[in-house]
Amino acid sequence: MSRKTIGPLFLLVVAWGLVAGCASIESMRSTVQERIESVPPKVRIVQGDQRQVYEAARLAIDKLGYQQTSGGPAQGRLEGVSHIGGGDDFRSSRQRSISIHLQPRDDGNIEVQVLLQEIVEDNYNKLANPATETPLRDPAGYDAFFDALERQLQGLKGK
Repeated sequence: MSRKTIGPLFLLVVAWGLVAGCASIESMRSTVQERIESVPPKVRIVQGDQRQVYEAARLAIDKLGYQQTSGGPAQGRLEGVSHIGGGDDFRSSRQRSISIHLQPRDDGNIEVQVLLQEIVEDNYNKLANPATETPLRDPAGYDAFFDALERQLQGLKGK
């Protein structure tokens, strides 16, 4: 190959590398942005009064393996955590939290807002690496809660 052929070929390879590099940088930027942006709670409207929906939510989180940590029917909120599980190695732990807010609506129904988070704690150095809480985006956990809530509401209405 002559020098005249190598020059344009070299520029073509460099340009392709820059384009490929920009795409991977953009992908990494969007992944980081997803983790930083807040995740809105999942919302459903259910029939019932606030005390009845609160009781159904309390029973639902119990069935799903969460332990209530705070909240009450008058406050319109309920929070809980799952059991602590092992992480990817023996020096870390994982746990899930659930936060539920009940908002009465003008039509007599209750708006139920739910946010699930995963709590990960690395035990290497707790001062340098405190536990991190990441909102869960996967709809399966939310669907499981809302299904359990509906079953509990049906059971309470049947009494």
